[in-house]
Amino acid sequence: MKSRDLQKKTNKSELNSSNDSHNIMKNNDSLELSSTLSSQRITNSDIDVNDVISSMVDAEGHSGATVIFLGSVRNFGMNGKVKGMYYESYVKMAENKIKNIEEKAMEKYGIKKIKIVHRIGKLALGNNSVVIALSTPHSKDAFTACRFILARIKQEVPIWKKEILSKGDEKWVDGKSIKTN
Repeated sequence: MKSRDLQKKTNKSELNSSNDSHNIMKNNDSLELSSTLSSQRITNSDIDVNDVISSMVDAEGHSGATVIFLGSVRNFGMNGKVKGMYYESYVKMAENKIKNIEEKAMEKYGIKKIKIVHRIGKLALGNNSVVIALSTPHSKDAFTACRFILARIKQEVPIWKKEILSKGDEKWVDGKSIKTN
């Protein structure tokens, strides 16, 4: 999203901040999930990549391809040299938006299993900020679906990022859209 205006308009009790994001995630209304959809989509903890990979195991053999995308904090950004990132989110809405993206992608690409987790809070260089894991019968669909999902996350999910620059400045940045075919 290009603007933090949405967050300013929401009720303060629903907003995520570094002090209350854990409580918000614990108090969210429970979402109806099928067994193939992930249950936690926004976290302020390290993402357990091994857990995500394990969740893709398909003992019945319905999937012939599994794709895992890890987004991590790099040392450069739109405003120069970066020493970290800060991600902020309207958690309840972000969880629902990601759930909707999962459902659309499952229908469109024949996804058998999917798990998406985005981290919020202060992240150091090299920390994982997002993981997308999915399994499909064919590899072409798996790669196409992953790109589709990443583009939708960047366009639709209320997560904002701030670059923590090496020179001491902090700057909110607009996400870059990903072109999908």
